[in-house]
Amino acid sequence: MKRLLRWLRYPALVITALLIAAGCANRVPNLPVPANVTKRTEKLTLQGKEKPVDFYLPQNVEKAPVVIVSHGFTRHRRVMAGWGILLAQHGMIAVVPNLPFFANQTGNSHAIDELIALAHEPGRISKPSPNGDVALMGHSAGGYDTVLAASRARNVRCWIGLDPSDFGNRGLDAIHAMHSPGLMLLAEPGLWNQHANALSWLEKPAAPLTALRIHHSTHCDSENPSSPLANVLCGRTDAGRRAIYERYVLAMLKQNLFGDAASAKVLRIAPQDTSVSVLASPQGAKAE
Repeated sequence: MKRLLRWLRYPALVITALLIAAGCANRVPNLPVPANVTKRTEKLTLQGKEKPVDFYLPQNVEKAPVVIVSHGFTRHRRVMAGWGILLAQHGMIAVVPNLPFFANQTGNSHAIDELIALAHEPGRISKPSPNGDVALMGHSAGGYDTVLAASRARNVRCWIGLDPSDFGNRGLDAIHAMHSPGLMLLAEPGLWNQHANALSWLEKPAAPLTALRIHHSTHCDSENPSSPLANVLCGRTDAGRRAIYERYVLAMLKQNLFGDAASAKVLRIAPQDTSVSVLASPQGAKAE
């Protein structure tokens, strides 16, 4: 006890120790990149700030669509690395950035606009080369950033929100302006998804919009990998629930980027899946 009291005389040391402990708890593991995926990291200028961007590239493919994957508030590209690997394994070019702003979501959405253009610059990605089709997906605030960008872009084939949140109803405005089909995969309502305030986006969207709630899901289930601190703050993540996110994300992307009929069937039979509730579908809404 005397030793503890002596430490408390030095608040700066105590604060430093707490910050180090929090930093360690917020670390995420580096995922191994499988042999059938090539990972490349570049520093790109996004909204005037130089930021690292990871490119996950499928092998033995001549041309491929581009999918931009956006992280959530206070997070970084490493918590979306698993998505980059998964999408590349299924024949897509995954672009996973560190977004430039901490809390400027409008600025981050314009950074996504820039990423779409940068990914298609001649020579930037040559093996495989982009085929011109684009999809956007994002987690939490990243879902908001990407829906803003999707409402402006004309070559976006689909948008996916991983438990997205709205800010000032601007996401609702974007959904009303978006011409691409969308998929929302929602966790249970809670603090970190602003009590599922993105449910308002289901009101009369301009394009086909499917929304599924994954039973018992926590806000960070759709991160891959997540961190111990996120598990404490957001609720424990679960690989089984993450697999449900992955199944529907791949179905949405393959249907809209490759015209895959089997993937379209996965989305149609969602009402028979006991692990989810259908909140909305292009055929009409379904109440829980």
